Amino acid sequence: MGRNMTTVQQRSTIRFGSAKFEVGEDEETLVDLGAMRGIGFEESWDEIKVMSDNAGEISAGIRNHKASIKGDLMEINLKTLAMLRGGIDKLEEIPAAEGKKAAIQLLSGGLSTFSPRVVKITNYNDANEAFSITIFKATTASGISITFPEADGEDPAMTPIEMVGSVDVNRDLGEQLFAIRDEQGVVPTV
Repeated sequence: MGRNMTTVQQRSTIRFGSAKFEVGEDEETLVDLGAMRGIGFEESWDEIKVMSDNAGEISAGIRNHKASIKGDLMEINLKTLAMLRGGIDKLEEIPAAEGKKAAIQLLSGGLSTFSPRVVKITNYNDANEAFSITIFKATTASGISITFPEADGEDPAMTPIEMVGSVDVNRDLGEQLFAIRDEQGVVPTV
């Protein structure tokens, strides 16, 4: 029979549910991407190590500090895709004509400079308190990939998206990559 090795230290820091995924040109223009699966955040870096003559390997810091937010997008909205891809596409609205319905068209190829985006995920608890992660300068990590399920399948077509953030040197040191804000796990001090 197993034994508990500890007890819950702070129940309000246990997160349940998924998150809202938003992308925008800045924090004031964030757009909700809608229904998704597998939303997640990950931070990474390369460790800098220096060899000494008499004390072996010495850890000296990090470089290539990055963060990413990703998930599988269920709502394949071309306007949203073009916005999160940071200016490497053209978007056209095609008016209805000769019995054909109006359409929207995403065109790509030839443009190669990304405009960075702000990307944010937010989880809400039952009290509508937020736990959010914001990356300040992110670009899309890969091209569009849409997988259509089998004809009898219950799942919709989805496209995986990943926004990878790098440090924004225009922000203060220590605040250049991401922010995690927690309203859920706050313990009153008064």
